[in-house]
Formats: sequence, structure tokens, C-alpha cells
Amino acid sequence: MLNNEVTVVVLCCKVYLQTSAISDLKTFICQHPIQWQQVYQLSTKHRVRPLVFQILSKLPAEVPADILQRFRAYCREFLLFAVDRHQEAARVVHLLAEQGIAARHYKGTDYALLLYRDIGMREFTDIDIVIDSDQADRVRAIMQAEGYEMYLEKYFRKYPAHFRRHIKEVNFGKRCPRGKRFSFEFHYRPTHGLMDLQYSFADLLGPDYLQRAYTAGDYYTLMVLNNGASDFFPHLRSLMDMILLYRKGPFSVPAALRPYELLWQQLAASLLGFKTEAAPAHDATYQLLADRLRHSRAGDSYTLLQQARVRLSLAADISAKWRITHRYLTYLLRPNANDINALPLPYFLYYFTKPVRLASNLLKVRK
Repeated sequence: MLNNEVTVVVLCCKVYLQTSAISDLKTFICQHPIQWQQVYQLSTKHRVRPLVFQILSKLPAEVPADILQRFRAYCREFLLFAVDRHQEAARVVHLLAEQGIAARHYKGTDYALLLYRDIGMREFTDIDIVIDSDQADRVRAIMQAEGYEMYLEKYFRKYPAHFRRHIKEVNFGKRCPRGKRFSFEFHYRPTHGLMDLQYSFADLLGPDYLQRAYTAGDYYTLMVLNNGASDFFPHLRSLMDMILLYRKGPFSVPAALRPYELLWQQLAASLLGFKTEAAPAHDATYQLLADRLRHSRAGDSYTLLQQARVRLSLAADISAKWRITHRYLTYLLRPNANDINALPLPYFLYYFTKPVRLASNLLKVRK
């Protein structure tokens, strides 16, 4: 059963989707005690503050004025920052094009306009750009010339081939004029190393993926992969994304992604009243994801063991389970950026220093 505050957030999403009436939300608020600060916090975790504010603002007599003002202030600030991000993304893509680097804006304001027709309605943080992996070093030089700091730069400079094999994007950030940060992620692959499914952008979108605008069908496939196979639908925004894209269909996804498509449909049906042809699910994987969405843990990262559990449960056969297990064991053994940043050593020696670093971190946690 949902607690009162989660119910308010869920009902706001349902009213937006028109799977519930605003009168249902009004009746619930009038008949139940609501901790409104927690409603705001849950909206933050679920990354749906603009959407929740749009619905709650229609009930000014039932919602405390200070809470509506808190939502209003955030949404005003977010809209300004979204506009700044949109302009900066366009500037950077144009700058790269002048240098002969094909780049495509991905998600962010592009995605918000497609789904919500308003760049201020969908919360996002990073500016995502798709590039070719061969251009990563040139992008680094251009972004640093523009005053951006590169994350994991030491790792990238020292072991570029290793970096590109295990990391799916290069990231940059700098302060923007309004005091916050512009954060860019330049993706050259849509999948990260722990995923059992490995695709390129060309596999999913075709060879012209850097030259054309993305359709709702393109985004549907990308989001089943990103929201589902990568992140396991961590918050209500991820389900809203899938529902709003699904309504623009019908679309199909590669067979290997079908279990994740069924999973979002089952979650959306049980939580948001959005009916599809997907059969109800009551297995442990569905229950793990549904429980997180129903409680305050929403939005938090899954632990490594939880990730492995979900992937193993959805694996098609024994060979797929073995590949997943092998990926996780390799990940645990392989040195990463933390090791490389700590000491300048030949790469093979990091296999010896990593256990020391992990043991040291464990002792710190226990203290």
C-alpha cells in the first residue's frame, strides 16, 4: 500500500496522464493527512516537480501556499536553466560542426519538447550529445578550450583505448552565468560495461544516426534500453517517459529488449493505471522495482548486487547468465579511475593496488 505522500505524487502523474481525475486527487487530499514537505521531497526524488506543480496548482485551496510557492520557485528557476542549457547545447553542437565533428543533441530539451511540448516540464540535469567514438579526443580539446573541465581526464589521457572500451561517454562541466553548472555527456555508445546487452547507436538507429533528428520511435527504443536495461526504471519520470512515448506508437524493439519493455508496462499498469497488453507480473524482479517506486528509495542508485539480481533474473538462458556473472566479476577485479587517479603506475600494477584501496575504504566505513 502506498503512503499518503507517495499517493499524492502518483495521483498527480495519473491526472497528467488522464488515467485519473483531478477530483480523485482533491478527495484524497481532503480525506487524508498529508506531510507536504515530504510530497516535495518525493517529487524531487521521482524527478517530476514541474508535472506535480502543474497539477497541484489547480487545487490552491487544498494545498498549502508555502508548498505551492516552493514548487513555483523551483520550476521558474529550472525553466531558466533549461533555456540556458538548450542554447548552450546548440552552441556546442554548432561549434563542433564547424570543426568537422558530427554531433547530435540527445534527450534533454529535445526530448522534453517531443514528449511534453515544453522544455520546462521534464526535469533533467546533464546535456547529452551523441558523437562518434573516434572524435572523443578532438571533443576533449575543443571543450577544454571553451573552459570546460573534463572528468576522469587522467584516466582518458593515460589509457585512451582502455577508457573507450569500458566507459561509454566523456563528461565535462563548468559554471554557467546563473551560478549553476553546465554538465555535458558526449556519448559514443548507448550501453555501459555491466549491461548484458551491448549495442551501438548505429545498431539501434541506423548508420545515419548523427545526421538526422530522432523520432518518437527512435527514442522509444533508446529509452527502453536506457531507462530499463541500464537503470531499471528508477523513478516515476522514467515510467512517464515510456508511457508518453508509447502513446505515439506502436513501436517495436529488438527481441532482447522485450523483457524490459514488458517490465515498464507492468509497472505503469500497477502504479499509474496505464493499461497495455502486458500480463500482470508478480515475480521477484517486478516486486523489487515496484517496491522502490512506492517508497522513498525511488531515484537512489541500485546496489551492485541488486543490478546483478535484476539482470540475472531477466537473462534468456544459462549462457546469458554466465556472461552477466563474468561481467560483474571482471568489473570487481578491474582497476578503475579511482585507482588510476591515486597513483601513477603501469596499468598492470593497479591490479595489486586495487585490493588495498578497497580494504582501506571498507575500514573507513566501519569506523
